[in-house]
Formats: sequence, structure tokens, C-alpha cells
Amino acid sequence: MTITAESTVRDIVLETPTAISVLERFGIDYCCGGGHTLAEACSKRDQSLAPVLNELKLQQNQSNPQGDWRGAPLQDLVSHIVHTHHAFARTQLGLIHELATKVERRHGSTHPEVHKIGNVLAGISAELTHHFSCEEEVLFPYIEQLNGSQAQRGPSVFSSAELPIARMMKDHGQTGDELRGLREITNDYQPPSDACTTYRALYRAMEDLERDLHQHIHLENNILFPRALELEKKYT
Repeated sequence: MTITAESTVRDIVLETPTAISVLERFGIDYCCGGGHTLAEACSKRDQSLAPVLNELKLQQNQSNPQGDWRGAPLQDLVSHIVHTHHAFARTQLGLIHELATKVERRHGSTHPEVHKIGNVLAGISAELTHHFSCEEEVLFPYIEQLNGSQAQRGPSVFSSAELPIARMMKDHGQTGDELRGLREITNDYQPPSDACTTYRALYRAMEDLERDLHQHIHLENNILFPRALELEKKYT
């Protein structure tokens, strides 16, 4: 595809997954806000369109380290999400909790923002724990069966994936809002000048979690869920 100002962000990352690194660098939402055109997405970030567009075009011809999941078996995509992104988020949230506890104890009196960070992180952790459980125990097993015929599929707790997928996407939107809130509190993950090593490690860990969640949500919102719904229609 030819990337233009009117290309949707979703189409850009689907056709050129290496574009993700460019969009991350400019703070462009390509997961929950993937339906916006590139011009609209840049406007929302008060970002000039030209440098983003130029870098995307330069990146377009590079190799794809992420792999193209659009044609992969659904079972493989689900496995990748669970064992790569769910696993990373669980490990990272544990690390972040440990770091945040130390930072709040040592620096909370001089940096009250760390208390706000702790509250937001607690909410994100609880929501993701429940979200992952719903996906792994109910939705993903159903999706994994969709490559077989209707007769081969076993019983399910719901008749269609449409409503649970809508719920998961709503959760993704809420997580995106909370991540943006963390960026505001932390000044785009820029630690204060007097921050110790642990303080700086906390900010880096939160930014790494955000980056991985963006890729994770993109794979579900823009590839897994649309493909699952399309397959489901073939058997109903």
C-alpha cells in the first residue's frame, strides 16, 4: 500500500508491521485508535504529520521482525498472544509492583505523584488479571475451535463471540485511557532529576509494559478478533 495522510493507522500497521516502532516513537495510537486516519491520529497528539509520514515511508521497505499474523492459523496467533504478551504482562506487573512499593516508601513524601502512580497501577493490574482470565478460559478456547467446522466444535458458554469480543475491546479502550493517564502523571515517563536507580527502573518498566500492551492490543483488535468473527459467520 501507499501510505498517505488518509491511510488509517490500522491499515498502516497491518500492511507494514515495522511501522509500529515509528508510531510508538511519535506516540501515535495504533491499537485502540487504529480506525483514525494518520492525519487525525497526528492531530490528536499535536504532532506534525510530515515527519511521521516521511519516517513511515522510509520504514515501509524494511524487513518485518514481528511476522505477518494475518494469514497464520488462529491457534498460532492465540498461542503467541498468551505465551508472549500475556506472559510478559504478568511478569512485568510483578516487577512494577515491587519497584513501585519501594519508590513510594522512599520517595512518597517528596514526590506525591508516586501515590497516584500506585493507584493507577493497582487498577491496571486488577483489570488485566481479570481480562486475561476471561480470554484464556473462555474466549480464546472458542476462537481456537473456529478453524474446524461447526460440527467439530464443542459446546460453548455463548452462542456467538460478538458480545464477548465487544467486551474485550471495551476493556482495551479502558486500559489505553489508563496508560495515557500514567504518561501524564509521569511526564511521558521522564523521572525527576533526583530520581534514584529504582525510581528510574520503575519508569522504564512501565514504559516497556505500555509498549508491549500496544502491540498486544493491536494483534487482538485488528487481527485476531476480526478474523474470528469472519470465520464464525461461515458456520452460522
